[in-house]
Amino acid sequence: MILDAAQIVAGYPFVARRLRRVARCNPVAVQQACERARALAADVAQEPAAIFFAFAERRRAFPFAWKAMAAFLTRAQASASGRSLDVAEEDFDPLCVEVLYRRVQWADALAWFGPRVTRAT
Repeated sequence: MILDAAQIVAGYPFVARRLRRVARCNPVAVQQACERARALAADVAQEPAAIFFAFAERRRAFPFAWKAMAAFLTRAQASASGRSLDVAEEDFDPLCVEVLYRRVQWADALAWFGPRVTRAT
C-alpha cells in the first residue's frame, strides 16, 4: 500500500529539520505523486520504485528537498512494503535528475530498481 499523502505532509517538518532543509511542501503535489505511484505499482514489489518515480517527477512537492525526499520516501515505502532496498544514497540523486528531465521512463526506473528491492528478512 502506497504511503499516505496526508501523513507525508504532516511528518515533513520533522524530516526537513533532520535534513536541514526548509520545511515547505506542496500538499497538492504530494497527493498527486501518491496517486501517480498507486497507478504505477502493479504489485507490492514495485511500490518503492513507483514512489521514487512519482516524487522524482514532481520537484514542486518538496521544492527545498526534492531529491532527498524522493530517496527518503523510497526507503520508507520499501520498509512499509516489507522490502529492503539496496541503493546507496548517492545513487538516488542522478536518477532523480534523469526522471525529472524525462530521460528515464517508468519501465527504465522499474528495471533499475528491480534487482535492488528484495523481501526483508
